[in-house]
Amino acid sequence: MLVFIINLIIFSHFLIVLFITSLIFLIPIGYRFNWEIFKNKILRLLHLLLMTCVTLEAILGITCPLTSFESYLSGTLEEKTFISYWLGKIIYWNFPSLFFGILYSLCLAWIIIMWKIYPPKNNKVLKKF
Repeated sequence: MLVFIINLIIFSHFLIVLFITSLIFLIPIGYRFNWEIFKNKILRLLHLLLMTCVTLEAILGITCPLTSFESYLSGTLEEKTFISYWLGKIIYWNFPSLFFGILYSLCLAWIIIMWKIYPPKNNKVLKKF
């Protein structure tokens, strides 16, 4: 059961990384092809909020809660599973924290700039309420 929880945490972490990273590239492409999903204001707010949290964690030297929880739980296991090993290789890079602070700040700046270049639209569903 513990292995399942650890794998679930690291998989969730991977999905968040994938979400943030992919939208950095997909928003301009989506605007070019007029894909409405990338104009969704809630999606864009979530993207901005997550990148802001990641950037602040890096700048302030705070370990991500998902990383802390996964490390705490996996510290009780002798070996990693196949899934946690490879997702960990994708998520966790061995670079100085300054590198991540700069990288995340640049990504956050680009996301903010995209709000001007590719502004989100109000959701049609929310207008009905």
